Amino acid sequence: MTKNFGDIPSFFLSMQSEYAFYRPLSRETFNLIMYKVFGLNPLPFHIVNFGFILSNIYLVYKLMGKIVKDKSASFLAALVYAVSSIHSIELFYLASVQTLLASFFMLLSIIFYINFRSQGNNFFFLPALLAFILGLASHETAIVLPGVLILIILFLRKKGQKIVDLRLYLPLLPFLLTGAFYLLSTSLLSGMPEQKVYQPIFSIKGVINSLSWYTLWSFGMSEIFADFIGPKFSIHPSLMKYYGQYTVVSVAMLGILLSILAFLSFQVRKVRADWRPVILFGLSFIFALFPFLFFPQHKSSYYLTFSTVWFSSFLASILFSGWRISKLSRLTVILFLIIFGALSYQTVKLNHLTYWAAKRAPAAKYILSDIKITYPHPGKGSIFYIKDDPEYPFIAKEWGSSSKQAFYILSGSDALKLLYLDPTIRVYFEGMGIPLDADLTKAIQYTAKFPY
Repeated sequence: MTKNFGDIPSFFLSMQSEYAFYRPLSRETFNLIMYKVFGLNPLPFHIVNFGFILSNIYLVYKLMGKIVKDKSASFLAALVYAVSSIHSIELFYLASVQTLLASFFMLLSIIFYINFRSQGNNFFFLPALLAFILGLASHETAIVLPGVLILIILFLRKKGQKIVDLRLYLPLLPFLLTGAFYLLSTSLLSGMPEQKVYQPIFSIKGVINSLSWYTLWSFGMSEIFADFIGPKFSIHPSLMKYYGQYTVVSVAMLGILLSILAFLSFQVRKVRADWRPVILFGLSFIFALFPFLFFPQHKSSYYLTFSTVWFSSFLASILFSGWRISKLSRLTVILFLIIFGALSYQTVKLNHLTYWAAKRAPAAKYILSDIKITYPHPGKGSIFYIKDDPEYPFIAKEWGSSSKQAFYILSGSDALKLLYLDPTIRVYFEGMGIPLDADLTKAIQYTAKFPY
């Protein structure tokens, strides 16, 4: 709010004290430009996110073509990626522009690097490295790119070239050094937020649990299952009470999808098709998720943006191999695509009703409009005290009271600072605790109520 275009270089040269992670391109720079041009109108932000989704669909098509060298397989991968329910999260949650932009640059980097290796043209090397740097400036997930490039290099190496041949990996040295410099300069390894959910847990069970959930979400299952299914598959009764129909239908669809994949895999194995693309894409999916597998308390489908590229390619490789075997296999491929699309559609509809970002948007609009009407001119440096609504229903201890939800919906004091264009405004929330030195005698009191 107080920043101008002249401040953009400073975003890249140092960590911003108010943020935990280094994302100067996709967060500070992007939000500054969008706010200066469009103000608080959310529609342009949604349009930009949608634009990057479309761009990434096209890049998936181009990338798949360079790896498997078949337009039909490339189209199939892009189609599966386009239908993924993950994109609904990227449209609901505006901050997803950070992972979308990082994925955009990572895909560009991989495409440029493959051109560099396959054509022997050094012209593509610098764009590949630059795209990697821009990816790092967008979101820390881009740190996985060198590892994915190694997997691709091993897949595309010339026949007879040994894995231990150092000439394969020497061009990657600038990427590795850039990644190491990024880790050290941004304190990513040592400067994680102190909240418990951001603390890594190095447990095999935890990693398997996280990978299982991310895989289920990639198939199109809803993220809400993680809220109702605990360790050892203990299911909370509320799941069937509130989402019983969706649960039955989606689990049945998932079972059919897995059965079709098993059938096609068996058919492909009989004809001794090339499994290397399937292995490459499967390993790339896991590697792209690797940093998130150690944070079981911070799982989110939001982190699947880049991984979905490889999961879609993984599915497409099996489907395309099966398509070429027999008429029966072709029918099962068509059935898979129909059910995959139907499951994604069901999940998108459920996300619209249950995903926190989708629900908080109308709540934020309602609260801010009501506050603005009630207190049109609060005065510079005003103090707001957001109180609990005594009629707000109890949902769960972790969910908290209405003022606690208002804290997350309004991003603390940020929303009111933007609303009144006053960076000196202070906002306290009853459900989040009040500092001992806070003086509420002159505070503007407001009860947090929601339109749902």
